Formats: sequence, structure tokens, C-alpha cells
Amino acid sequence: MGKAASFLAMQQAIMTYINSKIPKNPNTAHRGTISGGRVVIENKSYPYDPAVDIYFGEGDGVYCLLPDKGNIAAVVGVS
Repeated sequence: MGKAASFLAMQQAIMTYINSKIPKNPNTAHRGTISGGRVVIENKSYPYDPAVDIYFGEGDGVYCLLPDKGNIAAVVGVS
């Protein structure tokens, strides 16, 4: 696989991920805190999956999008 094909495959994988994780209303980012390997948003705890390559750890504040299913948070930023 050439570099161009690899790039296109990676781009498609990222778009597929975003489309599956980001809710229909992208203006609904929630602020949460990483605690015990989960993200706590408004007194509810969710497993999470980083949507972008960012560093965060225990106790850090993060911004998350909750997909329509609501069973996992997509971390999109650090506060």
C-alpha cells in the first residue's frame, strides 16, 4: 500500500470513527473529570474513548461528546 493509499485509509477510518461517536448535535460538549479510569459528567460515570490524540490523566478536566447511545463518552479536549 502506497503512502497516498495509507493516508486515504487513515482518513476514512477517522471519519468512520467520528460519525459513529459524535452525536447529531455537535454543540453538546459536556465537561467532565477523569476519575477511576472513567469520566464523570454531571454525577454520572461513563467509560471513555479519546477521539483525538491528547494527553490527560486522573483528575483532569475534559470535554466530552456523548453519542446518541449514551453508553460511552468521546473525549475531544482537555480543560
